[in-house]
Parts: sequence; structure tokens; C-alpha cells
Amino acid sequence: MKKLVLSALIIGSTFAAAPAFAQATGSVDVTGTVSARCSAVTPLNGSITLGELAKADGTIDTAFSGNTGGLSRNFTVKCNGSNPKVSVEAKPLVNASAATTAPGYTNTVHYTATVVAMGAKGGSASIADQSLTSGATSAQIGDRLAAVTNNIALTVGTGATSEATAILDAGTYAGKVEITIAPTA
Repeated sequence: MKKLVLSALIIGSTFAAAPAFAQATGSVDVTGTVSARCSAVTPLNGSITLGELAKADGTIDTAFSGNTGGLSRNFTVKCNGSNPKVSVEAKPLVNASAATTAPGYTNTVHYTATVVAMGAKGGSASIADQSLTSGATSAQIGDRLAAVTNNIALTVGTGATSEATAILDAGTYAGKVEITIAPTA
């Protein structure tokens, strides 16, 4: 019996001396990224019909009063950057069928294209480009782009010719406005 008690004491002390399993703890970091981007909800395209470009005397109607459907178009753009950059380039209206013009006449009509971007804080930025100069005019809007419908507006106006008294050659005139809205981080 002594052996049995002694064995039980040895076995009991062995199990009592064994350490209990401890918990393991730690943490795992989880990260992700969002790239700065802009996307057009409504495509940045369409048309503005200026109608008759000349006044009765054949010179430019600077107000484009013969337009149909208005001189402005609206677009909806979403940008997640804090200060998007807007670029606008007005390309002149050219009568391609009148490749050569006589003195006192012209086959080119210039104008100003203005893009107004609504800011998230309620302000707006206006970027204007004249087709008389080559290259785009660019500026940052100084705010986030407003997250509303029709937050970008394009307006064309202020018709002009290189010579104020030039008579417009008869025919069809075509030009375009290129708009780029790029994100900034």
C-alpha cells in the first residue's frame, strides 16, 4: 500500500508541476488603396448647334444668336480626388470646303469655350479657352468636385474672326471642344 500511495504522490506531483497551456494573441493589419480617378456619369460629348453664324452683312454674329438648343451643355462627372484638374481646348470652326479665301473673307470662326466645375463646398471654378490660341487651358478647381448631377457645364460664346470686318465664306463650319477632367490625389 505504501507503494501505491507513493506512486500516486509522484504521479500527482508530476501533473501538478506541468504548466497549463497559455493563450497566443496577436494582430493582423489589413490595408487597401483607392486610386484617384474621375469618371463621366454622362459622357463628355454631344453637340451645340450654332445655326447661322453671319449677320445680314456677312460678318460674324458674335453672340451666335442663330443657335438652336442653347449654347450650354451639362455633364455629370464623379472624382474622388481632392482637387481635380480641368482642361478645355476650343478648336475653331472651319469651313473646309473654302480652303482658300479671298482678301476680306474668312473660312474660320473663333469662339470661347468655358467650363464651369461645381465645387463640393459650394463654389465653382471657371476655365475658359479661346480657339484663337492653340493648346488647352487647364486649372485645378481648388476643391473636391461636387457630388451632384450636372456638376460640369460647358458654354460656348463670343464669336470672332481674325479680322472683325471679314465676311464669312458660305458653307458648313465645324469645330469642337475637348474637355479633360483628371483626378489629383
